[in-house]
Amino acid sequence: MKYLLYLLVFFLSISRNHAQSSLAAPILLWPQGAPGATGTSDEDKPAVIPFIPEKSKQNGTAVLVIPGGGFTIRAVDHEGVLVAQWLKERGITAFLLRYRLRPLYDRKDWLADGQRAIQYIRANAAQYQIDPDRVGAVGFSAGAMLVADLGFNAGLGDANATDPLEKPSALPNFDILAYGAMPFPAALSPERLKQVPPTFMFGTVEDAGSLNGLSTLFVDMVKNKVPVEAHFFQNGVHGSGFALGDPILGEWPKLLWNWMHTNGFLSPKKRLALNGLVKLDGSPLLRGMIVLTPLDNPNDPPVIVYMTNTGTGELGRFSMPAEQGPVKGKYKVEVRQEATRWTSNSRDPFMINMMAKQRDNTLTDADKKEWGEFLRKRNLNPSIDKQKVFKKQRPGDVKDYVVEIVEGKEVVIEVFSQR
Repeated sequence: MKYLLYLLVFFLSISRNHAQSSLAAPILLWPQGAPGATGTSDEDKPAVIPFIPEKSKQNGTAVLVIPGGGFTIRAVDHEGVLVAQWLKERGITAFLLRYRLRPLYDRKDWLADGQRAIQYIRANAAQYQIDPDRVGAVGFSAGAMLVADLGFNAGLGDANATDPLEKPSALPNFDILAYGAMPFPAALSPERLKQVPPTFMFGTVEDAGSLNGLSTLFVDMVKNKVPVEAHFFQNGVHGSGFALGDPILGEWPKLLWNWMHTNGFLSPKKRLALNGLVKLDGSPLLRGMIVLTPLDNPNDPPVIVYMTNTGTGELGRFSMPAEQGPVKGKYKVEVRQEATRWTSNSRDPFMINMMAKQRDNTLTDADKKEWGEFLRKRNLNPSIDKQKVFKKQRPGDVKDYVVEIVEGKEVVIEVFSQR
């Protein structure tokens, strides 16, 4: 019986080691010993485990993965390995962080570990074929607090440092916070606020404790004009990770991917401001949408233009700032028409005048009467039975409609409903 028990333990040990054998060996962030280390175990040696995509998939983006655990453990599997593998499968080089924990260490130590990890990635960018300007961080629960801390407190590097890892900045280019964060520190200067990286947030209403911190930080970021996107689902327990396989919460990694894609974090190319004109059957598109899909490289950012024709400019014209614009190259065009009759209130002189009076509380009874008579004369009935989609420039065309984006050149998009 004892012999069988020994065999069982032996085979379980082999199975456990085999399950971990595909992971790369941890890389120590301080090979000669971490500052303030009080022992020589793994828990005294901050490290990263790299997850390197196949060369054909690599897009040059890197993400530091920081699992949670209340700074007392690290949820290294579902908030670490599974997340890093998901990123790796999509061409992103991931680095799983082994950071120090309490009670052996405190905040200054795990913050130093996170900073050192970002610096390690940038210092070794050439080795890993990484763009040092596209290095982000994703954290869960306590790990999200550490990621946020990196944005608030990361050093910007020292070009004259003798240690090559201290030369690059420790500030991520983008942050991803999952069910855990903290509000802006009161002492954060206006200059430092401008350096807080673009941020993506995920949480659930059911996880009320984490939601409070995330929602407070979200409002802080909006007030201080830090680019931020947040998705708060109704249900979901704390610690769901990427929720892989969950038909509801499992959508959030897809939303994250869209955010990274549209913000240009998957492409090294310079984004361009874009001005243009859109016509349908020779007339300005009054209300609709333009979808520009990159053809040269699927990692280049897509561009979505909403044609609302608000303001007083020329009908059918649009203007995109560089941070939302395309890169140089070819884009497939899709025009979607949402109305055939549309006049925004911001374009109608009478409505501009009436609404200004309403805002100023100067609207008289005579104004209300005149406004009512104007309303009765307006045609607000439906003008379209469904959204019209134009993927070819003309019906019957074999090829998709493609435009070439050139820096400084206006793009004219024109489609026709009839041959």
